[in-house]
Amino acid sequence: MDIKQEFSASQTILLIMPSSDYNKEIVEIMKKFSGKNVAYITLNKTRDSLVELFKQNKINIDNVVFVDAISKTIKSAPDQSDGVYYVSSPGALTEIGIVISKFLRHNFDYLVFDSLTNLLVYENKAPIGKFVSSLVNKIKESKTKAVFYALSVEEQQTMIKESGMFVDKVIELDKKSTKTTKSKSTKTKSKAKKSK
Repeated sequence: MDIKQEFSASQTILLIMPSSDYNKEIVEIMKKFSGKNVAYITLNKTRDSLVELFKQNKINIDNVVFVDAISKTIKSAPDQSDGVYYVSSPGALTEIGIVISKFLRHNFDYLVFDSLTNLLVYENKAPIGKFVSSLVNKIKESKTKAVFYALSVEEQQTMIKESGMFVDKVIELDKKSTKTTKSKSTKTKSKAKKSK
């Protein structure tokens, strides 16, 4: 999948991926965004672990600013540091929304929201839908293109489908098949479906 090509006709994309491919996919997408100004909102990993992952994969992160909603839940962290803003937790939707609104005024090329799936650990479904809708509307008022990650988790299909209504495009990456069967290919299938 070429994320930049997907953005040629869409400003906001929901990318649903199997958890087994998560690290590989986030690395591939950040490679495509290399050299661009990126705001990376992480509700999944600390900024430090993402920086380590990206550096191991030779991804230049000089133009990446992180919003880290994990670090303050596990250790003491300042409100901001060089290239990173820390928010209190992934459940602090108002705080996250305010920081993202400030970022959007700076015309980042891309915003990565990692991930919608983690929001359900901290919040009920109702506020998440409202949050995603509000966030997508703010993004549409800017020139920034945004990708929202979600893991393909059975228990969260309702929230994922609801979030898909707010974005321009939903892309679902199927899990790679490791077994060869008569009815399935061993290659990764990627299906894109246009949402409302």
